[in-house]
Amino acid sequence: MPVDPTTKRVMRGTVLKLTYQKHERQEHRFRDETLLIALDQLSFNVHLDLVRELIQDLGDRDYLKFNSTRNRKTGEMVISEIQLTPDGRDLVERIRTDQAVEV
Repeated sequence: MPVDPTTKRVMRGTVLKLTYQKHERQEHRFRDETLLIALDQLSFNVHLDLVRELIQDLGDRDYLKFNSTRNRKTGEMVISEIQLTPDGRDLVERIRTDQAVEV
């Protein structure tokens, strides 16, 4: 089921805020599956492919860095070591704005 653009903007902002909180607490970095669980607990209707899309989109905008690996046997992709970039931190701290990300 497609997600409307407004919801995606909110979800992008939420992904950045969650990642920012992990950074502040110096906790282990998110993986795609743990980020899925966190978004689900916040009552977002998400699935793993959508979470990966959001992570990749934020990476394309230089707000997140992450490792992406593919299981050569199953073809399954895993995104791990998700972390904020300085631009992502500036967005969460409202030093800068982006119409595509609602924080």
